[in-house]
Amino acid sequence: MKRVIQGRSYDTDTATKVIGGDNGFYSDAWWGLYRTQQGAFFKVVVNHDGETILEFKPLTNAEAQTDLEKHENGLVEQYFGLMPEASPMRFSRRSVISAVEVMEAVIKTHADLTRCLLKWSPPLNAECDAATLKGRFNQLINFFDNQPGHRVVDGNLLGEEIVETAVSLLPSIEETEPWSQFFRTLDHDGFTVSDGVLRRSLPNRLKLPEAEDEILRLLGKHGLNVAKGHLEQAFTAHTAGDWASANAQIRTFFDAVIDGIAEGIDPSTVGLVSGNPHRTKLAAKNFFIRTLHEWDDNGNGGFINGLVKRLHPEGSHPGLSDQEDSTFRLHTVLLTARLLLARFDTWGAR
Repeated sequence: MKRVIQGRSYDTDTATKVIGGDNGFYSDAWWGLYRTQQGAFFKVVVNHDGETILEFKPLTNAEAQTDLEKHENGLVEQYFGLMPEASPMRFSRRSVISAVEVMEAVIKTHADLTRCLLKWSPPLNAECDAATLKGRFNQLINFFDNQPGHRVVDGNLLGEEIVETAVSLLPSIEETEPWSQFFRTLDHDGFTVSDGVLRRSLPNRLKLPEAEDEILRLLGKHGLNVAKGHLEQAFTAHTAGDWASANAQIRTFFDAVIDGIAEGIDPSTVGLVSGNPHRTKLAAKNFFIRTLHEWDDNGNGGFINGLVKRLHPEGSHPGLSDQEDSTFRLHTVLLTARLLLARFDTWGAR
């Protein structure tokens, strides 16, 4: 079976059949993924009569790899080489969406957006086909949400490619809101932009986007909705550059996490004043690890109480702050909250 498509021939008789399938005894329908002697992939789909060709088309390497991952995963590396080991996303969903907004502020024509999408991944352009530019950018966000693991032509994750493209566009615009908000969301994830280059401001091993995802999962699992609400408000305020409000929500979030854990472990704490009474109850249950100096029984020392003091050095309204200080508070609380929530998640198994 041979077809000439755009000046190139594809012949099932001379190509290698990589994978395929049929309907067995039910019909003569079948399909196959083939690779020509020159290394090009194509796909054939035949109807129930065993003769009518429903589909005969060339595939990109990315499309062929997707078929292999779905139907014969063990062959992927045979045809496409050793795959890189999976790693967590470097950027949170919030940073990816903010990056799309930066792109939207710079890219003003359908042609420019189409060229960008085609460079990333040709199938992606077909997914973003709305009549308006805003609609196409919304479809890009929707595609990322549905397929966060999608890789573009050069192998990068789509979310990372979106962020890096936005960074490359930043010199084209003034420091307006899309730029400022994007900068702050990257700050959440432990990155900064210096001289047009994306740089880490914190070590990769901290895995801040992964920590945020794990915190949200555990808050939902244990019904700590009050804490979740304060965390979302902290992110909103921090992204908006409202440092005082962000700081207040960060502290309230941390208190709510401690309160929720204490009430989950010891229901007698329900009704106690938020804060120190709940922390003290948890210490009595040996939830805090004294050998790691998380708690000091004099009531003032230890990491937990020290962190609380650092979060609000001037009471419930700590006064003026700046981005660096507010971001430090946010990162420290996120990492601490993940540690405590993970410990709480396994507490009943001890």
